[in-house]
Amino acid sequence: MGKVEPELLSIGDICSETGLSPDLVRVWERRYGFPVPVRLPSGHRRYLREDLHRLRLMAEAVAQGHRPSVVARSGEAALKRLLMPHENPQVEALFLAVQTMDTDRIRRLLGEALEQLGWKPFLQRVVPLLLDRVGLAWAEGSIGIHHEHLVTEVLEDFLRQLRLECHTDPGRGRVLLCTLPGERHRLGLLLAALAYASQGVRTELLGVDLPVSSIAQAARAMKADRVAVSLSIQSAGEPTRKLLLDLQERLPAGCRLLVGGQGAMRTRKIVGVERLGGLEGL
Repeated sequence: MGKVEPELLSIGDICSETGLSPDLVRVWERRYGFPVPVRLPSGHRRYLREDLHRLRLMAEAVAQGHRPSVVARSGEAALKRLLMPHENPQVEALFLAVQTMDTDRIRRLLGEALEQLGWKPFLQRVVPLLLDRVGLAWAEGSIGIHHEHLVTEVLEDFLRQLRLECHTDPGRGRVLLCTLPGERHRLGLLLAALAYASQGVRTELLGVDLPVSSIAQAARAMKADRVAVSLSIQSAGEPTRKLLLDLQERLPAGCRLLVGGQGAMRTRKIVGVERLGGLEGL
């Protein structure tokens, strides 16, 4: 029998499988020596499929907010410790329900965890750890992207329903929650909205991927005293800072601008813009 050639992937294949950007893959390759490309006679780079597993773990670790330089130097065992440093029985039970795509059981277990822990520990521990557990399983290849999408949809429905059941106190003010142009991560918004609503704050959700001018117009029309912007790790950096400066200038007088999420700490500070260090800071 002839020698079996290894399956090779283009950088486009790698990025579509992991969600990493071509630039980040090339930076890791150049600075840290992984992944190691195979050079074709044409000069094009190709990558080994056997490296895809580690790259997916690396992508998930970056998505959780770990520094790319630390991630790039970590082997598979270390990456798994980064992704899931603690085991939680409630989270494991939820994950088993995700594996079997049992939506009724997922909802029931979420309700039981909320009742047992209270809203703040539930939002701080159960929800993020469940998402981390699902992300790790996806990176390992033990579940598919359909599992990830399912748990996100169930969680979003659950969080929305909880928020609608909260009673507002006019004395607690009104907050407008949204994301900036190009930012499509919604779950952080819903977590923040529930945290605010549980304290009696009137919450108004505009959703994701909004022009700065539209956010400012809505804040004025809704008489919001705060605008809270959710930043994921993918939207951190100087372009986001410029958008925030623009938004700050457009907001009506007396309306505070707050930023939260994993991208907030990775975006250079702006005078007058408040950073939220997690749900406990709300």
